[in-house]
Amino acid sequence: MDFVTRICTAVLPWILLAQVIVIKECQTDTLSTGENTTITIRSSFPKANCSVCVLKGKQSSCSSELHLQPRENRTYNFSCPDPHKFFTIEISKKTVCISKFNSTEVKELLSLAFPKFNNTLIWDINFSERKALVLDFLGSGLRQIKPSESCPDNLTYSVLTYLTAEIQSIGTFCRSGPVSKIQVDKGARVSLQMSGKEEVDEPGFSMTVGPPIKECCIIEVNLLPGSSVNLLSPNYPLSFSDDDIMSWMFTVPENNKADVLFLNYTQPNCDKKREGVEYVLPGSPFTNGKSLTDRQPSSIRGNFKMQLENCEMVKSNPGKLSLEFRVEVFNESHQNHFWIDLQKEKGINVTIKQKKVNPNCQFCDGAACQPEITLQSGKKTRILFKDCNLEELGMVVTKDIGCYNWEKCPVKEMPLKVPRSLARLPVPLESLTWQLRAPTESTIVLSPGEAKLKHFLPGENCREGFYYRLVEEDESEQGRFCPQGSIEKVQIHSNISVALMNIDRGNYSKILEPFFKVSFEKEITESYIFSVSPELGIMSYLVTPSWPKGMAPLSSVSWKVSVPPGHMVQVSFLNATQPQCQQSHTSISIKGQSSVEEELSRREDELLPEHQTMTEDFWLNMSNCKPEATKKTFRVMCRVTLIEKQDGLSMKIAIGTLSALLIIVAFIVVISCVMKKKKKKKPETSIYNPNVNTFFPGHPLFTKGRRDNDSHIYTTIDETMMYGHLLRGPGLTTLPEVDVYRPFEGPVGDRPPTPPPLFNRGKSKEVSPEVDVYRPFLGPVGDEPPIHIFNREASMEAVADSRLVDNELYSFQHEEEAETPGNKDELPLPPADEEMEHNKEESKL
Repeated sequence: MDFVTRICTAVLPWILLAQVIVIKECQTDTLSTGENTTITIRSSFPKANCSVCVLKGKQSSCSSELHLQPRENRTYNFSCPDPHKFFTIEISKKTVCISKFNSTEVKELLSLAFPKFNNTLIWDINFSERKALVLDFLGSGLRQIKPSESCPDNLTYSVLTYLTAEIQSIGTFCRSGPVSKIQVDKGARVSLQMSGKEEVDEPGFSMTVGPPIKECCIIEVNLLPGSSVNLLSPNYPLSFSDDDIMSWMFTVPENNKADVLFLNYTQPNCDKKREGVEYVLPGSPFTNGKSLTDRQPSSIRGNFKMQLENCEMVKSNPGKLSLEFRVEVFNESHQNHFWIDLQKEKGINVTIKQKKVNPNCQFCDGAACQPEITLQSGKKTRILFKDCNLEELGMVVTKDIGCYNWEKCPVKEMPLKVPRSLARLPVPLESLTWQLRAPTESTIVLSPGEAKLKHFLPGENCREGFYYRLVEEDESEQGRFCPQGSIEKVQIHSNISVALMNIDRGNYSKILEPFFKVSFEKEITESYIFSVSPELGIMSYLVTPSWPKGMAPLSSVSWKVSVPPGHMVQVSFLNATQPQCQQSHTSISIKGQSSVEEELSRREDELLPEHQTMTEDFWLNMSNCKPEATKKTFRVMCRVTLIEKQDGLSMKIAIGTLSALLIIVAFIVVISCVMKKKKKKKPETSIYNPNVNTFFPGHPLFTKGRRDNDSHIYTTIDETMMYGHLLRGPGLTTLPEVDVYRPFEGPVGDRPPTPPPLFNRGKSKEVSPEVDVYRPFLGPVGDEPPIHIFNREASMEAVADSRLVDNELYSFQHEEEAETPGNKDELPLPPADEEMEHNKEESKL
């Protein structure tokens, strides 16, 4: 089998299948027309490979058009499987009426429409006598459009009249609109264009016969509250017919008013009479005539009529009369008028728009109304807001400030402020952008004044209700800033836009005063320089431009940080990411303004310290390299904290104070330890010395003798109170009476009473001491060595002048017994007593 045979065998089944499909799609049909009805099948693409064929017996004739006259039958088919893509169908019916019209003919014509094809149905109505055809558009009415426009549902109505020698269009309409009726004198031609994609069951209008009218047509319009409608003169944009009249009848809703605004018009060259409009207003028996150039009536309360009249135009050069106008309906309580004066402003552009779409809201600038309006500098404009909620509107303002050479550059400390006329407008300001354009080889300097600036970081809020965006010419945002910070000046190398963004619409007054002052100065080498003046108690955060996205490649930024005298600044690196550099290196450096060397210098491959402290004004510089195509970018966040520096005298005072405090604390600790040790010791014993002087154990510095002190002479005993809590000891079980005064009632002799022992030092029976009873000392009580009493005869003179202080009983006890050569049981005498004994022995000798 050769190659050709194999191809034919493979392709033939598909050819036969395609032929069957074509035959099935190109089925033969019979088409019949009724009385006064014609059908035309016309190709929109005559050169296309698709024809309509008429069958006569076994023969057929094909062409690009098939026309059927009234009461004619044809058998036909199409030569292609999809003829609806190439052919359109026009079905027309002519009716001549005497006095009545059969409205059922409207639906009968619709039943002849071809499915899937684009159909045009034409109702051609004429009257043999003077009558008017009334077209009543049922349901939602019609909306007039220009002939060049199309309807969104591809369902278009057209109304024409034969009143003149030439066919004249009354208008083209779409479904859903305020036009409810159209009256046409002596009949009309009504057409309905339908798309094959849209299935239509009802024509959407009805026809009736009305009384004759003395004008071309009358269009009735039902206005809705807060609505507006655009209407056109007949035959627009061509001329309205010569020496002709037509009218619009408007129905205005209750409690509403209407304005008439001429949007566009042309005037004819008149030979006789004048073109113009006349109004029949409610409550007035007279007509109100206006020319096309006059201001049209406004605030019309109630239904009114507007009549357009053309003159007799010059035959040789008629010109044309055309009119496009708008009728707006509004509730008087929802109408607001405002003046916006931009005469003294330069390079300003104001756009007012709706944030929430409201089809009833309109902005009117003179004769034009639209849902969005734009105003420019040099004009004073009266703006009318109709049926608008002012809180749902937004205003965007842009202003150009710049110059091209230094000789003619007046920008020096120029305040950036909101124009007063815009500030008084009750429309919330969304943004106000100053587009700054400096001369070549210059720098833009922004001075925020006393408020200063701070970086507006993601996740934070500006308490003032607004912030500023710095945007470069390529629309890249370089930073956001809030008032009340530490940045007192910004220097920018390139042209930039400063955008004031309003957050809190309720606090509108804060943005009225100028915040920035702008100047054009000499060129800087860095991309940005921020002058920072930190304050005590406030932490300032500094971030690289375009935070958090990262700096632009091969760009640089510097912060000039001021350090007040007696202070120092700590720079903390909180967040930093480093890229992989393809060209050059990233750099982070800190250098004092009076220093030659840098205090800190790091590249992308070096670690940053946690803190760096500076005691003088310094520069914080950062620059980016040309990074490789990686996800990491160069970005850094720093915190700048101002700290008060301590001088030498203050440090000395502080150190001295601290040392004194430490000494006092140590002294208190020592005393506390000593007191605790004393409390742990055994109770001390009070000893009566019968010798010449009294010996106080533990007090060897007591050197006064009887010759120098009369304290050994007793007159009376002043205090005899005993305190039981001082007498409690190991050998006592019964507590004595305390805080009770008892007078001395015992015998008084030549010798002073010997005080009883305070406690039993030996292992004897537990006996409570007797209080206020004189008993002589009878010798040792326990196992301890006896305590001898010296000079028992002078006991009355040996009582020392010691008193109870602060209700505490002073007691003392010798710590160790001295050994004497004469008697090992005797205690050593004080120095004064030794001297007296020595004198006695010499006297005896």
